[in-house]
Amino acid sequence: MKNVKIALLLAGISAIGFIAATPYLLAMVGDALAVVPLPLPAVIVLFVVQGSISAFLLAWAGLTLAGKVGLDAPILRNWMYKTGGATFNRQGIVQAVIFGLLGTFMIYLLERLILQPLLPILTEKAQALNTPIWAGVLTSIQGGVYEEVMVRLFMMTLIVWILSKLFGRHSSPKAWMYWIGIVGAAFLFGLGHLPAAATYFGEITPLLFIRTIALNGVAGILFGYLYWKRGLEYAMIAHAIGDILLHGFLS
Repeated sequence: MKNVKIALLLAGISAIGFIAATPYLLAMVGDALAVVPLPLPAVIVLFVVQGSISAFLLAWAGLTLAGKVGLDAPILRNWMYKTGGATFNRQGIVQAVIFGLLGTFMIYLLERLILQPLLPILTEKAQALNTPIWAGVLTSIQGGVYEEVMVRLFMMTLIVWILSKLFGRHSSPKAWMYWIGIVGAAFLFGLGHLPAAATYFGEITPLLFIRTIALNGVAGILFGYLYWKRGLEYAMIAHAIGDILLHGFLS
């Protein structure tokens, strides 16, 4: 029960994030909803409810395993339970901001300098997309909180926990276990975007497959490192900054 309050908090913030992200998601995949035999308000409600339940379960499971492998959301834990004394510090915030900007810069250069010349459909889609900046900015709540709960707190933690059980049963996890968790979770996150990419582009070619994995995974390595070294909260900050820029001002 010691993790329930934090899991509920993360689920509540995720619910707000799902609602806030709705305008952007409708702009991206709105046409695909035409085949869904439900009114749009019902689809949105189901999206928010299902996502919130998922956020709670993933957060609770992730926090339960995290305590066994040296990972955590220490600041939220201190807020909710008054234990540990962890607070935001200037050095950590600066590092999170730098990592968020660096991840954004890498993705932007990869897309503009390498992928767009190879995939003309990217330019066509970018020109056709008419999403307001504010709608893209609002996706940062879902990305910064729910996606970090799902990918870092749950997936990465689970990978590290499994490796520690297999190869380090009588000692703390080794650094290589964390790195495999960081890269593995980032790769799985990229794979999870393939259905949406298929809906958006109509098909998944080898280049689109590589693009989906690369763009959704490269920044995740930075976020995973922050989660490992500083805690989930700093990974959330970096991820939110990336989404504000990529989905908002640079979209």
